[in-house]
Amino acid sequence: MKAASRILLVAALMISIGLHWAVMQSAAWVGMAVTYSVKTGSVLQGLSDTFDGEHACALCHAVQEGSKKPESKDDSVPTKIGKELKLYLTVTHIPAFVFHKPLAPEWITTSQTASGLPLTPEPPPPRSGVLA
Repeated sequence: MKAASRILLVAALMISIGLHWAVMQSAAWVGMAVTYSVKTGSVLQGLSDTFDGEHACALCHAVQEGSKKPESKDDSVPTKIGKELKLYLTVTHIPAFVFHKPLAPEWITTSQTASGLPLTPEPPPPRSGVLA
């Protein structure tokens, strides 16, 4: 079941991009090369007749007619009849966005050892206005 669904998906994608015309044209060229090579007795002459454009087969004509016809008309893009659509290209300045390396965090640490501390604490400040 998986293989069949994959084959159908690939076939649908090929048809959607128009690859079926290339496959049919390739098959026509191979058939013409074999037929003309057998008919003339020379592979070189058979290949020359195949690709000269004067000896096109029925399949080549069918591919040429089929590929001329539009596959589907896209109505999503409005076009003005009688006027050519022009594409204007302009050069604009795009400001550069530069990523900067983040600055390293600054850690402020202080440390004191026990030898740097006073032995007795400082006395508290005197109280004002309080009677003892």
